[in-house]
Amino acid sequence: MIIELQFTVFGFFGALASILLIVLFGTVGLEEIILSDSVSAATTSNVAVTAEVTVSIGCDSSPGSTAFGTLSSTVTSTASPNASTTMACANSGTGCVLYVKDANAGLATDTPSHTIPSPNAAADASTTLAAGTEGYGIQATSTAAGGSGNLLPVELRYAVTDNDVGGLVVDSETQALASANSTTTGREVLITHIAAISDATPGALYEDTITYSCLVQ
Repeated sequence: MIIELQFTVFGFFGALASILLIVLFGTVGLEEIILSDSVSAATTSNVAVTAEVTVSIGCDSSPGSTAFGTLSSTVTSTASPNASTTMACANSGTGCVLYVKDANAGLATDTPSHTIPSPNAAADASTTLAAGTEGYGIQATSTAAGGSGNLLPVELRYAVTDNDVGGLVVDSETQALASANSTTTGREVLITHIAAISDATPGALYEDTITYSCLVQ
């Protein structure tokens, strides 16, 4: 749009009088509207927004060792101190699992070659240990340990007391110890190790290595 203003100035000086006469004539041009030959159509654009949420999982076991001391065929023995594994799980829709893996499926010695076995080869049941009969296994309970979320449900074979124990297996991805189906931080699984021997158990230093691993389901 263009607007034009035009002004003309005329001056007249009288000969006999000192009169200054100024006449202003002004003209205002008509409004002129200029349209372009084409009008641009409205345009749209899309903005893609993405975000990533990562699964957070933590697994911390301590202490690094526990010991039975000298085993006797007249009593069942409990190792000291108890072991514990603290698990944290966040942003997993299916939860996290604490697995347990055993190096020998029992307490073992190389010289002479002998193993104080877990309750059974399949480790699919809890067994009551008795003095005078070889056996070895663990018990587990879940504690708050200052964390948040639900306590970790312990597998039934390990959620036992007294002289009952759950057996151990070599495959770490088939034997679950406990699990978390929701966001959990700093929840602890406390492990008790119990063993029994017979009069025929060979004298030696028996050892075992148990590995705990936390995995997203």
